[in-house]
Amino acid sequence: MTASVDGRALYVVGVIGPRFERDVRKALRRHRGIRELVIESPGGLRAQAFKVARLVNARGVTVRVERHCASACVLLWALARSRELDAGARIGLHRSSLPTDFPLPPAMRADLMRRNDRETDAVLRAAGFPERIVALGADTPAWSMSWFSATELQREGVPFVMRDSAAIATPGAYASSEASEARGR
Repeated sequence: MTASVDGRALYVVGVIGPRFERDVRKALRRHRGIRELVIESPGGLRAQAFKVARLVNARGVTVRVERHCASACVLLWALARSRELDAGARIGLHRSSLPTDFPLPPAMRADLMRRNDRETDAVLRAAGFPERIVALGADTPAWSMSWFSATELQREGVPFVMRDSAAIATPGAYASSEASEARGR
């Protein structure tokens, strides 16, 4: 996590881990002028994403994605009352998963994953995602990803502010794709 020079943005890059909420809270205390959380993440822990969403909403902080945000990161973005995507950004959806070493009997594991998937679908619907995109995410296995560009989400009517990132984007970095799955599937 790094605060911008002007102290208005908190840049977060990486996995949403077990100390994410604590670290964001500390950064917001240290940098009182933060108005946006700019995140780039492959996802991580759902519970931490939910906690940070509550925190940024309570503080009136906008959640913005410049490049890519997937899995639990999308939950954080979707739960934010104020959310933005840069024009070249993309978000990734898939079904939930649990670490293989998470000690649960198979039936309880399956029940928890179904509950997480229902919760994800409800969050996306409440954020204005159309059924087509919710269904595509629901049909994508946990080991893969369905990607959606900012342009596609805007065209589908998902409410967010689109920012023109042409002046700051790095050519070729994180090329946007229309609902394409990650390579290697």
